[in-house]
Amino acid sequence: MVHYKIASITTLRLISFLLITLILASCASVEPSQQRAIAQSNPLQQQAQVALSRGQYELAAQLFEQLAKQGGAKQRNQYLISAIEAHLDAGQLQQAHQLVANMRQHIASLSRTEKISLAQVLLKQGKAEQSTQLLNNIDQRQLSPAQRIRLLELSSDAFFQAGNLMESAIERIALDALLQQPSAKLRNQTSLLETLSLLSQQSLDFIRPTVSSTVAGWIELAGLLRQNNRFEPNSLEVDLWKSLYPSHAANTQLLSTLASQAKTNFNTVNKLAVFLPSQGGFAKAAQSIRQGISAAAYNMADEWPLNIHFYDTSSASIEALYQQAIDEGMEAIIGPLDKTNAAKIAAIEALAIPVVSLNKASFNAQKNYYEFSLNPEEDVTQTLSLAWLKGHEKALILSPQSAYGERLAQHFSTTWQQLGGQVLDAQSYPLKQADYSTVIKNLLQLDDSIHRFKQLRQRLNLNLTFNERRRHDADFVFLIAAPREGRLIKPQLRFHRAAKLPVFSNSKIYSAELNTVANRDLDGVSFCDIPWLIEAENPDDQALNESSKLWPNTRGAHRRLLALGYDAYQTIPHLQRLRTNDFARLKGKTGIIAIQQNGLIKRQINCGYFQRGRIKSLGLAPQLETASKLPDVQIPPTNAPSNTQPL
Repeated sequence: MVHYKIASITTLRLISFLLITLILASCASVEPSQQRAIAQSNPLQQQAQVALSRGQYELAAQLFEQLAKQGGAKQRNQYLISAIEAHLDAGQLQQAHQLVANMRQHIASLSRTEKISLAQVLLKQGKAEQSTQLLNNIDQRQLSPAQRIRLLELSSDAFFQAGNLMESAIERIALDALLQQPSAKLRNQTSLLETLSLLSQQSLDFIRPTVSSTVAGWIELAGLLRQNNRFEPNSLEVDLWKSLYPSHAANTQLLSTLASQAKTNFNTVNKLAVFLPSQGGFAKAAQSIRQGISAAAYNMADEWPLNIHFYDTSSASIEALYQQAIDEGMEAIIGPLDKTNAAKIAAIEALAIPVVSLNKASFNAQKNYYEFSLNPEEDVTQTLSLAWLKGHEKALILSPQSAYGERLAQHFSTTWQQLGGQVLDAQSYPLKQADYSTVIKNLLQLDDSIHRFKQLRQRLNLNLTFNERRRHDADFVFLIAAPREGRLIKPQLRFHRAAKLPVFSNSKIYSAELNTVANRDLDGVSFCDIPWLIEAENPDDQALNESSKLWPNTRGAHRRLLALGYDAYQTIPHLQRLRTNDFARLKGKTGIIAIQQNGLIKRQINCGYFQRGRIKSLGLAPQLETASKLPDVQIPPTNAPSNTQPL
């Protein structure tokens, strides 16, 4: 009987165990669908999803934050990430920044998927280094293939955003081994070659001996693409590459794709018109641009026969010149240079041929209209991106008392705050002075320190010793200055106990001339400028360097206009490729060139800093996704129209 009871109990336990196992298995198999059902039955989450679909990002962010407070620990992080993304889409960068800061304090509690999502959010915020650090701390061996692919994509994008092109390419090479879908693989390989082609030949030659055969194959192929705008898959150079790398991943569909793309990607025109003035306030600038166009034309003569016609915009109306160019069979136009004529040609409806304007107009996006200028706001945006990437958040602004200074100070302030930073104070200084101590003291709040000391001495009636103390809540100073003012202000900042406070500046602080004696007073100042000036000894610039020697009067800031003319010419055959491909780039003298779908030509420039009077390169300026999507700052009219002058 006892034996029967024991056997019965054992049998019952076995049956119960089997039933529980089946129930758990059943629960596990339906858990995702049950979670979806729960999500569908959550009215708040439904409201958040509807708000997202309607573009009501601010409302969606609020709803996701409510869900995060109500949900469990596992759901909370995902809701917070959704809230951050909604805040970013709504342009509420401060709110997104605060939520990200809170999440980063609890990194250890995040799952691998959540860490990848947070890394993507950090990248959207422009925090490429923080995104990379987070991705590097994820053990890839524990990731699914899809997660590894997403991690490598983000890592490549983060390196690219920070200007580290080789590291970005290395990640794409690793990604190539994981991708199986032919279209995705082809897109990644094309992006990989685009990235490598932006590196200088000197950099590629330096890296090649230190890398694996696979990486070396990609570098060699990128070099072939750099040397030949028209890629021929059956050329001797390509046949040699195939023999050296017979089993290389690119030795498949990619080569034929590159050949077919090359036939449409490099579209030269038979007759090119250039609209520039020979008289007036823009004549000297126009001469520098004309010399740059001529230098590019001679350098590209083997691939694009010379046939340039110059039209004088100071002798006739822009409308008449445009019609004359059409009647004479011109197939593209570079110019005009001045703002008024740029606005007039932009207003012509249905332009018959591509027009690359050299100044900003009241922008009127249309199929054949492009804008290409050395826009100082664009340089400032990339300089502040460098400061942001270095982790700075609290800024001080020091600008000249001029329309130009006010304009750039307002652009910096608005863009910096939209990016998520703070502007603690802004001071302006009078031009053509030698002593800027009063303005600097106000900016650094040294007068407050002196006032506190006087009050304390009076209250205690003692003979106290005193050292001025500057404010310590600022991360850096953004200094808008020409070389003369910069060489006076930087030492005075050091004198007033701000030697360790980083200083960033606009490109105008560099005279474009190597003056190691005078520039020693600028040591430590970081700025961003065209790569031809930052990378002074780049072998890729040999042709332009030799051409510039023919025009010794083209010095200083006019060298930037020489580079503008060079790039305006060499961009013409690439207009369609750059405008229709979001990732396509062209390595130019004024920067890495991209064209938005509305025809606006953007430049990614280089950054550097003064060290012992010389320029020490920091490489490419960061390309922050958030900063690049911010709207242009609307500045009230002044006596001098914004961006009218070419220098």
